[in-house]
Amino acid sequence: MAVGLHSQSSATVPLETPRAPQQRPDILLVTIDALRADHLSSRGYGRLTTPAIDAFARRTTQFTSAISQAPYTKASMASLMTGLYPSTHQAVTATVPFPETMTGHVTSHAIATDVLPSSATTLAEALHAAGYRTIGFTANPFLIADFGFAQGFDRFRFYPGPDFARAENLVADLIDEARSNHTDRPLFAWIHLMEPHSPYTPPPLTAGMFQPTGPPEPIEQQTSIPFWLLPGSPRDRRAYVAAYDDDIAAVDAAFDTLIRGFRAVRQLRENVVVVTADHGEQFLDHGGWEHGSNLYDELVRVPLVILAPDTTAAVVDAQVETIDLFSTLLELANADIPDNPGRSLNALLHGKGAGRGALSEIPGSQYSLRQDGFKLIEFNDGRCQLFDLSADRFEQHDVSSANSTRVARMRAALNARLNEAIEMRHRVRGESAPVDPAIAERLRALGYTHR
Repeated sequence: MAVGLHSQSSATVPLETPRAPQQRPDILLVTIDALRADHLSSRGYGRLTTPAIDAFARRTTQFTSAISQAPYTKASMASLMTGLYPSTHQAVTATVPFPETMTGHVTSHAIATDVLPSSATTLAEALHAAGYRTIGFTANPFLIADFGFAQGFDRFRFYPGPDFARAENLVADLIDEARSNHTDRPLFAWIHLMEPHSPYTPPPLTAGMFQPTGPPEPIEQQTSIPFWLLPGSPRDRRAYVAAYDDDIAAVDAAFDTLIRGFRAVRQLRENVVVVTADHGEQFLDHGGWEHGSNLYDELVRVPLVILAPDTTAAVVDAQVETIDLFSTLLELANADIPDNPGRSLNALLHGKGAGRGALSEIPGSQYSLRQDGFKLIEFNDGRCQLFDLSADRFEQHDVSSANSTRVARMRAALNARLNEAIEMRHRVRGESAPVDPAIAERLRALGYTHR
């Protein structure tokens, strides 16, 4: 595909002393949890949900077909942070090892889960080796030091609490931390914001900003509604979408504060800024709620905007993967790039190059390949679905039976990509670690019961 151009807990991690840095840009990586691409107003959504992100994006390179490697946080963020597919890094388990999340009863014995392997080089580790000071702020209970996500960070903080910490709290602390960085070292700052993840409880600033519009969309009585999504569990789909959009507006306001504050305290350095999401969100699009259960585009197609030095504003239609950010950011930092299946997007940032097929996974359950305007989804029982995205962008019509040749070709390509990912496991050693019962209970309380 050709390029289309349209002009609160904390941890301090002891690390080896980095080599002397050259003049390198600061890097700000903003990941927004559960933000589906088609709910950004800059992508044609009918509500003005993201005026600040839109204004920022108009000065950047916007990627319209960015695909996450998994439809849930732990696996997708492990991929983004390592440049490896889930089948390689193996940090993929969400709720299965947590009996609490399935039963509501806290166990007295130790629980274990797979974690981001220490043998995998993370983005923070590679940037630290290149001379960066590295800081990470997250409010997602899967993105914690116990699960391996603090690797490479000089300063790492997870924000606990009865509910997800508000974006404005993380933003204020990150700006303060950036302000206090008085050394000559460039800064890599990662912030993971939880709005608009469920429950859909926007702050007063944006609560009620968007009201349900159009005719009612009643939810059939046999369709269950997770009780934590919205108080009262109304049986009108529009109420959930409106509250979700309120939450998007809240994170957009926090982003505005972040980008203004970061520039103010780091104004003497060039900046690289990336805004993306770990996955999307579903509202019965294919019969489900939230995320993690399938590989349709409402869950794996994510926003991606990149501001980089010496680039001009553009919209790129070429398909990319979020694992590509690993090599992209290391190249922009003039850092060493470990071998990985991702590829740098810097050619696309300068109007050159082409897209490629995108692989997404729910390891052991479903795998998809998005290629040449089609998407193939293969299930572990051998079934498959094929969608012509140019004619059916909402993936409602399976055309596999009428396209057996294309199905065979795409299945072969999908299996080849998966085999390569599995072969790369020799580079990493899958690891597990016990989970603090308090963390397991927090995961249960926050609604991780959908898988």
